[in-house]
Amino acid sequence: MTPDANPDAFRALLNMGLIDDAQHEAALAHPETATLPPLPSPAHALAWMRVRGLVTEEEQIAAIERIDENAPHWDDAADADIETDDLVELAEQGITHEAIESLHKDALIDTETRDMALAETPIVGTVPASPIATLAWLATEGPLERERFDALRAQVAAEPPFATAVERARIVDGAQALIEADERAVKAWQARAKRSSRIGALKFAVAVAVIGGGIGWYAFAPASVPACDAASTRTTLDSLMRRVSMDMRMRQLDPNGGRVIETPTVGSMREIGYLRPERIRGCMAVMTQGDSKEQMAYTIGPAEPKGDDMVVRGADVAIVEARFGNLDTDGRPLYNAEPIGREAMEKAFRDGAAPLGAARSASAARMRPRTDPGLVRKDPNRSRAIAEIEPTGPCRKLEDGSGHACPLVVEYNDSLMGALSGSDSSLPVRGEFTFVEGDDGEWRVGDDFAQTFMRKVLEARMGSIGVPAVSVEQ
Repeated sequence: MTPDANPDAFRALLNMGLIDDAQHEAALAHPETATLPPLPSPAHALAWMRVRGLVTEEEQIAAIERIDENAPHWDDAADADIETDDLVELAEQGITHEAIESLHKDALIDTETRDMALAETPIVGTVPASPIATLAWLATEGPLERERFDALRAQVAAEPPFATAVERARIVDGAQALIEADERAVKAWQARAKRSSRIGALKFAVAVAVIGGGIGWYAFAPASVPACDAASTRTTLDSLMRRVSMDMRMRQLDPNGGRVIETPTVGSMREIGYLRPERIRGCMAVMTQGDSKEQMAYTIGPAEPKGDDMVVRGADVAIVEARFGNLDTDGRPLYNAEPIGREAMEKAFRDGAAPLGAARSASAARMRPRTDPGLVRKDPNRSRAIAEIEPTGPCRKLEDGSGHACPLVVEYNDSLMGALSGSDSSLPVRGEFTFVEGDDGEWRVGDDFAQTFMRKVLEARMGSIGVPAVSVEQ
């Protein structure tokens, strides 16, 4: 779509109902608006508003849900809604107009490729522009044909090592590394799909219900906290396995007809640690179905903070290892994100992740089947994009004194992985994140948070399918 077709992209968004009058006025009043290049489409305008915080993802979702599907502009609004999510995803990777122009300036793409790419990429990003990621995207999903990229690699490799040639080679080599990682990821997905089909649908469902982003629970008495391998605990977990099995049989038809869906068994139940002030045990076990074995985690503690009824809850393996594996002799956490504090650290982290599209995107939600809750209940807290956060060591003061860097493990409900798998999918995201204290005494994430978080999410995605992550300079 050419810029001439959208003389007022913001007005188009207003007419479609994707923004309201106040948001339209805020966009026109923004100091950056006057300097924006011609906007290729209304989606580019909405993506820019998302990046600049003028529209939240939740507001966009609510807007598209309010539009009548029989309205004459419904198709245009739906297309713009989906395209906006795609553009915001690129913005989170630094694939932007700035990066496109940089590649053109360095003669790594021609004018025709640049113009086509500008129509498919966001104006600005939520992280610094990345020519490397952009060139890789152009060759895998964009307008740069693979043959032309291979020819570019050969050309750059043959150039004398002058300063500009060295920079060109750095970008091309980095892009090639990302392309190879993408190819390995595709092969890993294919192998995983074949393996999953052999194991059966229930194995995946149990992993989601007990290990992944959702959790199953089952309450029991007495008031004391049972051991991880107590008879009552085993009875509870066996019951959960049967409930998940029944849930699968009720909600999915077996395409092979007659194939028996096995109920998994749980063994090797052991305690990782006992969080004494909260009366919660962190436990691990091995879940077996046929020849397949998976680590699983669960906790045992009161249903209410001061209650007597006990409950078994599914948990994330990485969180349980970090939270219950690092306790002092009194059963208290060794690491509390000091001097920030757990509560302030968690608030700062969630606030920092929110504008990055950490919440489930509308496009990803539309890719997934809408099903009834079934028999297995889900914990709403662990259904959040950032489900759990746990320090894995002491925070260290930065050398320049500007703040502190804290090693964390984050249980992240990844909308992309969930869309690909068709169900909830959580990732253990590990990394060191920077926090700084403002003049008002409030802690916030450092300026490098967006880039660090998205890089660590990418590494976690690659690790979840057995592909080594590629570390590349931007």
